[in-house]
Amino acid sequence: MLAARDTTPCPACRLHGWLCLCLRAPRIVIRTPLILIVHVQDLGRTSNTARLLTLAIRDATLLSHGVFPDPADPASSLPAGVTPIVLFPGHGAQPLTPELVASLPSPPALVVPDGNWRQASRMVKRLPLLADSIKVALPVRAFAGPALRRNQPGHRMSTYEAVAQALGILEGEAVAGPLLDFYQRATDRMLYVRGKLSQSDVYGGLDGQ
Repeated sequence: MLAARDTTPCPACRLHGWLCLCLRAPRIVIRTPLILIVHVQDLGRTSNTARLLTLAIRDATLLSHGVFPDPADPASSLPAGVTPIVLFPGHGAQPLTPELVASLPSPPALVVPDGNWRQASRMVKRLPLLADSIKVALPVRAFAGPALRRNQPGHRMSTYEAVAQALGILEGEAVAGPLLDFYQRATDRMLYVRGKLSQSDVYGGLDGQ
C-alpha cells in the first residue's frame, strides 16, 4: 500500500481514509422506523455492521447498550402510532411475512438487538420494549455473500444483511437492493485491507474510491 494513502480509520464507516465509502452510502429513505440497539462491546468492532446501516439509511436510530449505569431505552426512540416488531430469531419468533405485517394494529417499527447471541438474548429479556413486543424471524436461506465473521450454522447472516432482508419484506426490493450493494462494497474493502481479497476482486473496484 502506498505511503500517501491515508490509513487513519474513518470515524463513520471505519474503513481506512483512502477507502472511505461514506460518500457512496445510498442514504435511503424508508417509511419503517428502524431502531438498532448495539451492545457497547460490539459497537467498537470493525466487523460490526450496524454502523453501516446508519450510513445507508436516513434517520436510522442507533442506541448503545451495556454502558453502566445507563442502559439503552429504545422505548423513548419509538415514534407514536407504530407497533414494534423485534428482529430476533429466538424461541417463539414468528416468520416475518406480509401477512403478519397486515395483521398488526398499526404500521411496524423494526427494532434490532445487535451483538453476539448471548448479548442479544439478554437485551431481549431485560429491555421491557423488546421483552413485550412481537419477535420475528427471517426465512432461512443459504449464505452466499461476503462476510467479516461467521456464526454457526453458516446460514446466520450479519445484522446488516438481516435488516436488508427484513426491509425487503416490509418495503420491497427497491430498498433491499441498494442496501445490499453498499454492504458488498464495504465488506469487500474490509476484506481487502485484511489481506483476504485481492484488489481485482473487490466489488465495485477501488479506482477513484
